[in-house]
Amino acid sequence: IGLFDYYRVMEVWIRHFWGDASMAYLRGLFCEEGTENDECVVPIMGGEEYKNEKAWCLAKYNSTRCEYIRNEAQYECTVASYIFFTSNGVWALILVFLIWVTLSVLQAIISMPIVQRSKESNIPLWLTLPIVGCFGLGYILLYAPRSMTVKQSSQDLYWIGLCYFVSGGAFALAAVVGCFLKFYSVLNRREKKFKQGIVVFFNATIILTIFAVATIFTTSLIYALNIVDISLDSYQSIACMLDFGGSCTGCDSDKVHKMCPEWSEDDVKTVLKTIMKQSATVAAIFLVYAFITLRYGFLLFRHV
Repeated sequence: IGLFDYYRVMEVWIRHFWGDASMAYLRGLFCEEGTENDECVVPIMGGEEYKNEKAWCLAKYNSTRCEYIRNEAQYECTVASYIFFTSNGVWALILVFLIWVTLSVLQAIISMPIVQRSKESNIPLWLTLPIVGCFGLGYILLYAPRSMTVKQSSQDLYWIGLCYFVSGGAFALAAVVGCFLKFYSVLNRREKKFKQGIVVFFNATIILTIFAVATIFTTSLIYALNIVDISLDSYQSIACMLDFGGSCTGCDSDKVHKMCPEWSEDDVKTVLKTIMKQSATVAAIFLVYAFITLRYGFLLFRHV
């Protein structure tokens, strides 16, 4: 949860998606009673038709409290989201520890040959998640319509997407080789030598995979910690693409300074950093998969 950094980007989503239908439940919880679909949904800067929130509130409800009601509700919702994500992060770490302990105890109870045969038969299934994840993220970064404008802000994002495809291909190749090892039985010395050669190829594939995923992890982490400077026209265009909640105004304008003034440069950078932290987190998970698979490959080579 800490690497995904949802608790930081959630503040941006709350501010810019507050009036969206998807936020109706949260507005009902945190807005003053009876205002969740009225005063509490005052648009940022008053929207396109009004100069500011005060003008919007006076015109709609003959009141000046709309901005105060909305800000208080958003603050309480943000604090609640911090507590929610932190609690889930702690609980997730506890579950990971319990799973690790369970697996360690099982491996201590069950004999090594049984564990080895079980791993050998489940390698293709074990690699299914990283295969699907790598190809899915690669497609999103390279071809998803909403990623095109973001990708234009940095050519390196193209290489991250490409590395995901390479990693997915390497994981898929390792899974195919794993299937072959699963069904290939050793009956004599010659067949043992042949299977050892296949295991060497399997390990080489996993090492290539580790290199590709480590590249994704490193690049994503660098960008997550230090997003490069974005020009005014780029970040305004990116804001228009990121805005699903309809808080942006002027996105059709030819004048850059009039495009989505509701989103600040810090808002855009926060979202981009979170996207890169998500990429780094997923890459770290896939690295764990790759290292565990490589460890199994070395054990298999010794016990062929």
